[in-house]
Amino acid sequence: MKKLLGTVVLGFLWCSAGFTEIYPKAASYLFKKNLYTDCDILIKKDPTSFQRLLFVEEKKILSWDAREQKSSGWYQSFFKTFIFKAEFKKSKDILIIVNSEFKTKEKAKKQALKYGKIVGQLPNFLRTGLKIITIHKGNRTWGAAYDNIIIHTGSRGKRKCAEEVMIHEGGHVSLDTDSAGALVKSYLWIKAIKADHKYISKYAKDFPKREDVAETINWWIAVRCKSDRISKSNYKKIVKGIPNRLKYLDELNFDTYPLVCN
Repeated sequence: MKKLLGTVVLGFLWCSAGFTEIYPKAASYLFKKNLYTDCDILIKKDPTSFQRLLFVEEKKILSWDAREQKSSGWYQSFFKTFIFKAEFKKSKDILIIVNSEFKTKEKAKKQALKYGKIVGQLPNFLRTGLKIITIHKGNRTWGAAYDNIIIHTGSRGKRKCAEEVMIHEGGHVSLDTDSAGALVKSYLWIKAIKADHKYISKYAKDFPKREDVAETINWWIAVRCKSDRISKSNYKKIVKGIPNRLKYLDELNFDTYPLVCN
């Protein structure tokens, strides 16, 4: 329980536009380690809408880097970059910013191509709010900052499940209420949480306002677009466990290209 202004409430509070939203504490969750339960929702051979990469310029910029993380959160820093423009079929362009620690433009281009192709595997709706990909070295967590996905190429777990982690971060920039895309309405999402009375993962349960949407979208894609890639038991667990969130996401009628979804 959390005590706030003399009133004991269950859940997490967030104030926006003059009203208070309560993210409820549910009794349970479905997966202890959500992203790493299945690392084949998307795989390298899946189609990508990525078309080509164009070099833009070399420039020193101020941007996010998890290696500069402080106790209060991520810090921005100035660093030299190679900047590319990635073009996609049936979707807008994005900038891919590569830290100059990769030494040469050709080595930076290799990184931009690798992650540009993965971004192209995302359904179009997960690029709604995405404008920038920033790529660093280092074994640090990936993250999202409004319209920017920040990648650290040395992150061990993220290398193994890079496509799933990209889905998660795409959820942050395109679905979260405070993201550039903001496709999900928080009051409707909270209503679905209350009806389900479960979270998809322990991480979502621990940080519902911040992580529940991004944690859930991997499994919506799994059951609606790639059900042959997950076990029957996990399929049944998801459909039975969070039906109201699945229904809400269904009703948003997402543009899922290049994925074919039911």
